[in-house]
Amino acid sequence: MQNSPPDKGGDESGSRRSGGRRELLRYAGLSSEVAASIAIAVLLGIKADKWLKVSFPILSWCLPLLVIVVLIIKLIKDSSRKNDGK
Repeated sequence: MQNSPPDKGGDESGSRRSGGRRELLRYAGLSSEVAASIAIAVLLGIKADKWLKVSFPILSWCLPLLVIVVLIIKLIKDSSRKNDGK
């Protein structure tokens, strides 16, 4: 007789839990990438505005916007690739 924990739904529920963890880690990584990318774009924009001596913070606004557009395009490409089965 073995001392093992009681079965909680068999192998299928275990794979669902690990799949859920995998998705959670995937989205946590994506959110970290988005936050870091936007922060870096804002800092670079501020520095570029100061270097160019621009009175209106145009690069501080445009660089993060550009980063967001690129990340959305990347997300769409990645999710469509996943749905195609590639």
